[in-house]
This record gives sequence, structure tokens and C-alpha cells, in this order.
Amino acid sequence: MTFLKIVSILLLLATFGCSQQELSYPQRQMPAGLSQDQVGLAAAAETFSRNCAYCHGHADEGRGERASFFDPPAPDFYAQEYRTVDPAYLFWRISEGKMAEPFLSQGSVMPAWGPHLTDRQIWLLVAYLQQRPGSR
Repeated sequence: MTFLKIVSILLLLATFGCSQQELSYPQRQMPAGLSQDQVGLAAAAETFSRNCAYCHGHADEGRGERASFFDPPAPDFYAQEYRTVDPAYLFWRISEGKMAEPFLSQGSVMPAWGPHLTDRQIWLLVAYLQQRPGSR
């Protein structure tokens, strides 16, 4: 009986350990001065409102009812963690969307914005996300 418990625990730990996938994404540097570009940040706010708020915004920003049914849920960019997350990660995630693993196999519905936005537009979105008005 004890042997079966030990084996079960080891299998559970192995399964949990294998499910934790290390994310690999290209290291990039945000262009200097971008976070002070008020015109660019205003454009990024509009891009967010037009393309991202339906899933990632709040009710006053146009978040759609469907967004709460996503699994995993669409991130809340008001969360403090998005002010400190690696900008290269955000750039990669916005650019690649659901096409990158592990998101593809997890059933993400996030569009890949790389084909539709320039690198500069994506970097401005990253800067905007990291400077968004305070948490709610």
C-alpha cells in the first residue's frame, strides 16, 4: 500500500513538472525614448481600444462578454505584473499570438498581430500596457 502511494505521488510530481513549460522568446530591446513618445502612446491607446479591448479591456473600454469565457482567460493588463514583465515577452506575445507554443496547444484565441502591425506599433503597445492607468 505504501509503495502504491509513493508511486502515485511520484507520478503526480512528474506530471506537474512536465506541465510547467519554460517559455522561450527572442530577446529584444524596446527602442529608446519610446515610453516618452506621447503621440505614439496615444496612437497605441487607440490601437488597444480598436484591437485589444474587446478581450483585454474593462467594461468602460469595450470588453466583450465573450472574453470571460476564454480558457485561459484573457489577461487583465491593469494587473501590476504587466508593469514589470519583460517587454521582449510582451512584444513576442503580441506579435505571435496563438501561433506560439505553449499557447497554440492550450487553445489560445489571441490573434498574431505581427502581420498587421509594424514593430514600432507593437513596441508602442508594449509601452502603453506598461504605463496604463492604475489598477482597478
